[in-house]
Amino acid sequence: DTPQLTTASAQGDEIDQLTTTFRIMAQQINDQMLRLRKTDEVRREMVVSVSHDLRTPLATLQGYVETLLLKNDHLGSEERREYLETAIAYCRRLNKLVTELFELGKLDAHDVLLQRESFNLCELVQDTVQKFRLSARDKDVRVEAEFPAEIPFVNADIGLIQRVFENLLENALRYTPPSGAIVVTLQHQTDHVAINVSDNGCG
Repeated sequence: DTPQLTTASAQGDEIDQLTTTFRIMAQQINDQMLRLRKTDEVRREMVVSVSHDLRTPLATLQGYVETLLLKNDHLGSEERREYLETAIAYCRRLNKLVTELFELGKLDAHDVLLQRESFNLCELVQDTVQKFRLSARDKDVRVEAEFPAEIPFVNADIGLIQRVFENLLENALRYTPPSGAIVVTLQHQTDHVAINVSDNGCG
């Protein structure tokens, strides 16, 4: 066998390649750590936000139940029924928030199988906006959907996308002042559709 001798130049090239590879790996690890930190910050902010959303209906529910307990003997049947209906409404609100938290946890753990299908995003947006128009009118808030005539069908989980729209609109309606406006816009961009929900509320 003929011995293979590695020249100093070849060894230097290998060391340079190894150094470059190490730097790339170090940069990738650093980028991953930054993404994890950002994800953790978003998760903490979300927990604070959801905790706030849970506190309000829970406190209201407690107030109505305590009032029923303290004033039960002095309440008429109609007034008692009104208190109970309000308490049930807040129970449903709490149940919805807890369900959303549960589903968020499943999504974070990648336990949910997406039910993808092709559907008309414009129709979904119009239907969802229509559901909020009555409550928006009661708050003197305008809710509109704006998009060009030709928006292609999209492929996604229609149930989850609708839930996203509902959550965004519900949040926008909660913080938009009277005489304000909430606008949903769609824009076709090459291979996807960009969606924007804007309002003139705080934050």
